[in-house]
Amino acid sequence: MTNLWIEGGSRSGKTERVVQRFCDWTETDFAYQSNPQAASQKVLVLTVDSQQRRELSDRLMIATHGSYPVTAVTPLSFFRDEVQLFWTLLIKKLVLKAQFPLLLRVENEQELANKIWKDRIETGTLQMEGIGRDRLVRRLLDLFLLAAYGGREINEIPAILNAGIETNILESSEVVENNILEQWQEIGEALQEWRKYCWERGLLTYGIITDLFAHYLLPNPQYQRKLKERFRYVIVDRADEMPAIACDLCRLLLQNSVIGIFTFNPDGSARLGLGGDPEYWQLLKSECEIVNLSHASHTLGAEIAESVQQVVSEPILQFIEPYVSIQSIESVSRAKLFRNVAETIADAIAADEIKANEIAIIAPGLDNIAKYAIAEILRKKNINITPLNDQRPLSYSAQVRSLLTLITLVYPNLGQLVSRDHIAEMLVVLTEAIDPVRAGMLADYCFARHPENPQLLEAETYNQWNRLGYEATQAYEKLRQWIEQQSPKDTPLLFIDRAIQAFFKPRKLSYEHTSTLQSLIETAQYYWQLGYRLDLEDAVILENFIQLIRQGTVTANPYAPSLPEDNVVLATIIQYRMARRSHRWQFWLDASSDLWLQGGAASLFGAPLFLKGWNGTLWTIENQRDADMQRLQRLLRDLLDRTGDRLYLCHSELSTNGQIQNGVLIPLIEISTTASCK
Repeated sequence: MTNLWIEGGSRSGKTERVVQRFCDWTETDFAYQSNPQAASQKVLVLTVDSQQRRELSDRLMIATHGSYPVTAVTPLSFFRDEVQLFWTLLIKKLVLKAQFPLLLRVENEQELANKIWKDRIETGTLQMEGIGRDRLVRRLLDLFLLAAYGGREINEIPAILNAGIETNILESSEVVENNILEQWQEIGEALQEWRKYCWERGLLTYGIITDLFAHYLLPNPQYQRKLKERFRYVIVDRADEMPAIACDLCRLLLQNSVIGIFTFNPDGSARLGLGGDPEYWQLLKSECEIVNLSHASHTLGAEIAESVQQVVSEPILQFIEPYVSIQSIESVSRAKLFRNVAETIADAIAADEIKANEIAIIAPGLDNIAKYAIAEILRKKNINITPLNDQRPLSYSAQVRSLLTLITLVYPNLGQLVSRDHIAEMLVVLTEAIDPVRAGMLADYCFARHPENPQLLEAETYNQWNRLGYEATQAYEKLRQWIEQQSPKDTPLLFIDRAIQAFFKPRKLSYEHTSTLQSLIETAQYYWQLGYRLDLEDAVILENFIQLIRQGTVTANPYAPSLPEDNVVLATIIQYRMARRSHRWQFWLDASSDLWLQGGAASLFGAPLFLKGWNGTLWTIENQRDADMQRLQRLLRDLLDRTGDRLYLCHSELSTNGQIQNGVLIPLIEISTTASCK
């Protein structure tokens, strides 16, 4: 059997070819083994994210009637599992303390790194011009992960940044250049301090995990022997989105007679600025039989992709008749644009031109105003909208905020974390008989502030307590008595669970609210585990936990196996591309914005410098402009291949800050047909 490299655009049938080849393996190999299921688990399947892992794993299971399970993972989850599985090997290699590793969540990683680098940041030795503290910490942690993805050591980072980052030096000054070099060296030292701190305490972040796998596990001969024994086949779905270190893993497997299948989308590479290294992966093509698939038919991409790309890149060189399949929705203000878009969708659905689940609204960036405005207008017309990968901070939940307030009334020394407004909201949320007006009166007259032991006083403390009404008074007293019955000696985890059982379980909350409360409990369990690992006292852990949740850095990510059938999809460009969705109609929001050309959140600081193909020279503005244009050409083709028969370019003359918009898609807008709006 030979290795297979399957290359093609979106919806060209790459995954179907993978499924077919896997079925061939079941018939020619697994079925003849003494334990067929154990044989199929020697297939390593790498996918871009957890959603794609579930979908591909399900397709393989369905195709083989569930008889041949596989090991399906994302690169990061594979590295994590391997580091944990071979932790004793790493302990011996690095002379670490013998303790079971603990994975840090992103929000805890940020919080802990902030504390460790506090002195460096406050003294100004660790800084970047124009970058705030939290953003600086996140940028350094991202640099660590990018370096690990590219197989780079931490001590290489300062030299890479010094050689590749363009700085605004007006005149050549040796002093200024030395200061810049010292700044990069300080970053390298800070990252080494961070890694040492995590190693000593057995803490794992994705940067630490990838670094350990790349430099200490993968090169280890003992580990390589085990790897060869465990896998006979490897499938990589969308190699164009994978990091270079995953390619090194696959090259090692192929060198040890493992058979591989790799799919590659030349119009993909959505994660190019987030650690993906598509150019490096193409080195594997020489070791594979190559299958080139033609572009998907019956899409806008098949009809107009090439001419659209040409219009955007060379708008002056030719005249093209307006596209019948591309229409524009225009307005002066952005607020009016949202209404026009929503009404166009509502009218089309009402006229039975299209169903809600055949529509996607895609934007280069989605602010809360856009999400809320479009969703509210559509919901008033009985049309539901589903944001892809919607991550809402736990602090957005009134139930969560109320539980945090409740904690401050039971456990000592938390009085500085509770206010009159917190109490009023808690009374409304935890009881169904107290309205906002009565809650405000109770918070004003029956809440006793105290730095150590704040408490709720009896309703009669309010000299006009009869204005509260019987039901509200009874509900308040019941809540107050429940609080008095609680003991601060109980663990906060037990208290949170007890409060949920008492106040929320009888109401039969919606799936969204239930999953949010579940996320709160899981976060609390993890936070206490981390606090004990760091030898913190319960009181300190509790106070830090409340502040962490209220900061909004912890999000709820409820698992949704599939999108609702009757909902319009709302997504950013990268969310839509990574989810591999396709719709009959697409609405490109803010089409006149400059954000279509910029990587934005889809591109991390210094990402091009950690690609295997970087030549060690300065990454200039011209280099960035060329990279942005190549990215735009890919995403245009990719999105059009995911569009069935109509595209709406939705744009306003003015941006949110009142500036005239003149983005890169303006030439395309000018030759589109104007849609009629009420």
